[in-house]
Amino acid sequence: MAIDQPDPSMSEAEAEARMAARRDDILATLAKADHRMLARDFRGAAAFYSAVGRMAGSGIPIDRSELLRARDAAVWLENQFGVMLREGLVKAGFGEGKRHPRFQKALDIMAGRRQRDPVYDRFPQLPQTYFHPDLPLVHFADTSQFAWREAVEAATPAILEEARALLADDGTFRPYMQSTSERPQGDVHGLLDNPDWSTYYLTDKGLPMPDRVAGSPRTFAAIDGNVPLCRISNRAPSIMFSLLRPHSKIPPHTGMVNCRFICHLPLIVPPHCGFRVAAETREWRVGELLVFDDSVEHEAWNNSDEDRLVLIFDVWRPEVSEEERQQIETLFRVVDSY
Repeated sequence: MAIDQPDPSMSEAEAEARMAARRDDILATLAKADHRMLARDFRGAAAFYSAVGRMAGSGIPIDRSELLRARDAAVWLENQFGVMLREGLVKAGFGEGKRHPRFQKALDIMAGRRQRDPVYDRFPQLPQTYFHPDLPLVHFADTSQFAWREAVEAATPAILEEARALLADDGTFRPYMQSTSERPQGDVHGLLDNPDWSTYYLTDKGLPMPDRVAGSPRTFAAIDGNVPLCRISNRAPSIMFSLLRPHSKIPPHTGMVNCRFICHLPLIVPPHCGFRVAAETREWRVGELLVFDDSVEHEAWNNSDEDRLVLIFDVWRPEVSEEERQQIETLFRVVDSY
């Protein structure tokens, strides 16, 4: 299948300005997709062409010929992605027959060659980006299984001291969800550019940020030096302080992958705060780790008059073998090369 080279109806700068003013501007979204295609940013183009299809499906009007063009481009890009993925894994030494069975099954599900096994649970794993099959359904993990737990919890006073210094600087924390022109965005549960949920990262795309690590050295050492962090190129680990302002909530949502656990080390917890994973609600307790699967629906709230602060980091699920970790990490490196 071949497709014609796109001819955008407006400049990329104009498309971005219109999308910033109205996220449902379908013509601007199509033009943005065309520009990304011309730039050979195929992942970006696929995201914006797919967004055009979703908008049209929700009733936003667009000329039928333009809709079909966006659809054909999305199909072409999906096919190209599949070819690139197969070739990239083979080149990395993970061709067919050299993959862990669960990883092979994940690829088959990703490619549409097989369906996920049925799950008879109200709150299944629903990762947004990557599903690793046949992992036990865990909502909150039993932290007693983690040998590193005591070392992290013991560092709570030092971590809290560094966190309070950050809180004293009014410009330190930034909204967790920030506007970008790189990918289509909805209102993200009303959290886009909303400081009610703000964060301060010690890592960026999985790598330490030297200036920030230097400002919170004991925090970084407590995590990086003790914990089996989930390391996925350009994505993980994330080590961050998470601030939830008074009378705010993080609506129900799911995370990106299910091969990791998210860890919360509570630092400042006023009354009337809560955290739900699936059907189970727990309270944060200062210095006591909570570990959970964020691919399962979860939400948080702060109904108090004070800030709530936790340190968040991600670890590999213990069921995921070293072989699988290498193959998952390779998969994302191949994806990033597209």
